[in-house]
Amino acid sequence: MYEPKNYLLSMLSHWPIRHSTYNAVQESLPLIMRYSAAEGVDRMEKTPLRRMMKNPFPDVYTVPIFRRRWCEMMIKEIGHMQDHLGFEVNPDEDKLRQIPEIVLRDACPTLYRNMWFVVRSVLNPIIMSLWQRACPDPASIQIANYNLAGTGMGHWHHDESADVSIVVPLNSQSYEGGGTEFHNFGKLKPLPTGHGLVFPSFTHSHRGLPVISGDRYLLVFWLTDKARSINLATNTP
Repeated sequence: MYEPKNYLLSMLSHWPIRHSTYNAVQESLPLIMRYSAAEGVDRMEKTPLRRMMKNPFPDVYTVPIFRRRWCEMMIKEIGHMQDHLGFEVNPDEDKLRQIPEIVLRDACPTLYRNMWFVVRSVLNPIIMSLWQRACPDPASIQIANYNLAGTGMGHWHHDESADVSIVVPLNSQSYEGGGTEFHNFGKLKPLPTGHGLVFPSFTHSHRGLPVISGDRYLLVFWLTDKARSINLATNTP
């Protein structure tokens, strides 16, 4: 079990969130709450959050989320985590799609708690603004070391355990290559540090592009509507 060395990373707060995004969340919440209270009778108005998002491919969005300073602190912390924990692949995944990772729920509950807070207070309003549905429950939150040097392209896959995927680069200026390709849509260059790539997990097959040099560190959120999953399981014959 790992505890952050940097006290600021242990604080349960909105300080890691970019100021413009935090303000857009606050301005969007009344519209989201009004839509939810109407129980589907009315359409949701276009929120300030939705207006600040870019849409490079169908149902693929980018949005600034974390402050660059927070990302820099995370990169330093990851150095300590590597020494203490190391990155490991998930043995339950297909070997062709395994990426070295640190799963925060198991390895660092403090960071997991703080990122769970970000999911509920920031990421879920983003998802509500896009698709008018809630995905407030993390299937997994992990740090991935996406270094494909010498292995060519990543392999096409869906993030099968989630409803919505959000991928945030933590050090975009520290490696060469990288990026993401979406099947039938095209390639995206690495986003700026702290910006989130948001897309539906089930419908969008994707793969990582080769990292030529350096280490590409990503903060990855796999989010679900746990209540929906429980209802489906309960109603299965």
